[in-house]
Amino acid sequence: MNPIESLNVDGANVELGVFAVPEMSLSSARGGMKSHDFIMTVRTAAMVDFLTLEYNACVRGLKEDDEKVGGPQDRLAMAGYPNLDQLSGDPEILLDVLGGYLLHEFIGKSSWDGSFPIEYWLDEVTRCQVRGEEIRLSGVCYSRG
Repeated sequence: MNPIESLNVDGANVELGVFAVPEMSLSSARGGMKSHDFIMTVRTAAMVDFLTLEYNACVRGLKEDDEKVGGPQDRLAMAGYPNLDQLSGDPEILLDVLGGYLLHEFIGKSSWDGSFPIEYWLDEVTRCQVRGEEIRLSGVCYSRG
């Protein structure tokens, strides 16, 4: 089951199949593209089921990095690497995880699958809000001019 319940771009519902996470930054391509705001609604429990293995592997790697550099390096480390199901209590750390560390594993695998032409490319996730059993990720995406 896809943990992403809905995607809204500039106020209109959009199919996840036309939304892609590019492998590289859009920095050089933005000039010829049109900017859009998006809101993605995620079911918390489904996200936890979907991402737990990837999250645990990420945490193991981050802990190894912490050992090499002599201590915690980010908010997730400072919080003691809580379990994924505990992160809904801290939207800033959840944003770091879903919009950063596990962006490709989460949004990338939950959106465009090659069935439809890409209409929107994710640029960045800028905000995370938690409301009960829902997570709302907001950010910027781009389409061709």
